[in-house]
Amino acid sequence: MWLINCQSRHLEEFVKDVPAYAILSHTWGEKEVTFSDMSDPENAEKKDGFDKIRATCRVALEQGLKYAWIDTCCIDKSSSAELSEAINSMFAWYKKAAICFVWLSDFTPFPNETLAEIVSSFDAREELEAQAEGFYKDPPQLTGTEIDLRNRVRKNLQSCKWFSRGWTLQELIAPSQINFYDKDWNCFGSKLQLASVLSFITGVDTSVLKGGPLDEVLVGRRMSWASNRTTTRVEDIAYCLLGIFDINMPLLYGEGKKAFTRLQEEIIRSSHDLSIFAWKADVNDTRRFRGLMANSPAEFKGCQRLVKPSFEWNNGGEYGLTSRGLRTDGLIRIGRGEAGEAGSYFMSLGCVDERQKKLILAVSLRQYGSGLFARRKPWPMTTVFDLNVYSAAKLTQPQYICCKDSPFLEDTVMNSRINAIQIRFSADIFDNDSVSAFPQADWDLRNSILLSFQRPYYWGMWKVKVKDQNDGISIVCVRSSGWLLYGIFASDKLPSALTRDDLLPSHVEDILQRLPNRTSTECSGFVHTIKDVRIDLGETGVEIPATLLQIDSTETKRLRKSRSSIKLKRVQSFFKKTKSM
Repeated sequence: MWLINCQSRHLEEFVKDVPAYAILSHTWGEKEVTFSDMSDPENAEKKDGFDKIRATCRVALEQGLKYAWIDTCCIDKSSSAELSEAINSMFAWYKKAAICFVWLSDFTPFPNETLAEIVSSFDAREELEAQAEGFYKDPPQLTGTEIDLRNRVRKNLQSCKWFSRGWTLQELIAPSQINFYDKDWNCFGSKLQLASVLSFITGVDTSVLKGGPLDEVLVGRRMSWASNRTTTRVEDIAYCLLGIFDINMPLLYGEGKKAFTRLQEEIIRSSHDLSIFAWKADVNDTRRFRGLMANSPAEFKGCQRLVKPSFEWNNGGEYGLTSRGLRTDGLIRIGRGEAGEAGSYFMSLGCVDERQKKLILAVSLRQYGSGLFARRKPWPMTTVFDLNVYSAAKLTQPQYICCKDSPFLEDTVMNSRINAIQIRFSADIFDNDSVSAFPQADWDLRNSILLSFQRPYYWGMWKVKVKDQNDGISIVCVRSSGWLLYGIFASDKLPSALTRDDLLPSHVEDILQRLPNRTSTECSGFVHTIKDVRIDLGETGVEIPATLLQIDSTETKRLRKSRSSIKLKRVQSFFKKTKSM
């Protein structure tokens, strides 16, 4: 670690036993002094950027510190290894500093009495909000004076460039002691004194600014702190957040937005915090399906109030990154809702908005491949209760959720339903919660759709029980050689040849063709018949042709009565004809 000797203003390197030092947080300007410039003090002092070095050393000496660190001149950026080490160590260096000086080069200070009024107002409002915390209780509205003071803060302090830069976020959070200086290097307050004002400007929790544990704040909430910040280089919006998430990873300048994807992957590997998926797409993003990864911190803007729920709704579950996507085990649920209603799969994110602590956030999912899912409608902030969940059965087998966006993802999801087979039944007769299917990974079980995945040959079996009965029916269907064959069977009448789990579509086709009567069956006092019609599974004007297998169920007594009535009418008609003869 290179430090500036505040008396000689020369660089000195320390490998261990690093002395106490001050550290500067600022925004870069033109003609900054670089690491190589420091080897030629005379030329270095001619640069505009040397003024901040001179001022930093002066203030450090006034506070009894002999050394200082400034990012412009204490990192040898010609060495990629040293640059990578510095960026991965930056958070720790700011945290270990004896004190941090934040120099706002574009800030003209408030009058002392105005600043005191601002701090007092923000502190009082924070206490009011703390007292009003509860499930549905809101604090009193802002007074006219409070609104005026906040507008002045926005105009004069929040508008400073320092509050909009990506790198300065960790420089605000990491140091335990920070003094703030205006453009003329006059100190106007410390981080502790200005905590409530800084929280208003940056979104960072006051408790964190006062030294509270950072790892207790949800990942999504921490991401929201960077949602309004920018960096000069695309990759730096990820690299500047490494310390905030306690992540180390190699720097690959030139990778562009992939850097932020890599950061999210490292966070997923190192924590069990599903709030990283609580982002919301911009309103201008009209894609109906996305991967689980956000494009940038800007999509976490709505996550500023995320907290852990007071109870664990999802009952655990595991996940991990694979080449197929996020592998989940016990996390994806089936939101059944009303029969016939378009439902979805969803994954609870284990977090709530602190203002509505009972509404657990979730992402809605759509199955598009064998055990593969994509995020559905990524614009609204969805909750478990929004999904109209009456029962929420877990998928028992491991599933995979697409993580990365692709220009082909939306078409892939939509095309997975072309020539699919959907089964429709009466929820008054059958038990909605007893539906099962094989192969499970090929079915959108919530909507009883056998997905085609654009395959020319596929088959599936669907089962459901009659309400309050142990028996039920099975439907076997196969699409092969351009034909659709299907059969309906009572549970105890299912051909044994169809119970094997190693059947190919050609085998199923051969078995069904040999069965003389496969479009009706009798079970639990009902006669169930099946017929096919063409349907459209598309959304918002996109046509997706598919086949609907409609189950019609009639009570056996009513059917027998109907048949008897028909026979009676025939007999009566016969006798009428006999008399007329």
